[in-house]
Amino acid sequence: MWNKIVKAPNMDGLARKPDLLSFHIANKMPVSESTRQELLEIDGVSYRLRREIELLESFDRVRCKTCQTVIARRSDMLVMSSDGPLGAYVNPHGWFPGYAWTITYCATCETQMGWLFSATSKALKPRSFWGIRSSQVADDMS
Repeated sequence: MWNKIVKAPNMDGLARKPDLLSFHIANKMPVSESTRQELLEIDGVSYRLRREIELLESFDRVRCKTCQTVIARRSDMLVMSSDGPLGAYVNPHGWFPGYAWTITYCATCETQMGWLFSATSKALKPRSFWGIRSSQVADDMS
């Protein structure tokens, strides 16, 4: 299911280690911090995996935590890292080499949502992408 919905990283190597798989998915899933905490606190691997499956099945829209405006759809996601759709990136030279960044705000409530990265060279692909702060993602993923 992860491979079908999120596409990267491939976690086939963890399929025989359900405890590690459940924690890895909880860590890499593009959800709010409170939902991630809920997943990590579930006592029992099978219960955690069931909840993760429910979340993955319902995951279609990403919403602003402040005003609930839809800011993206699952089909809009582009995984730029082998670690998956969620990560912490720090680069004192501008984050992603070859990309300029601009702070972005929710169009409805003007809360800072993250950053828009735009290619500075025509040869770079993708031409642009968004980095959304997980702390600004609403709990409701349906």
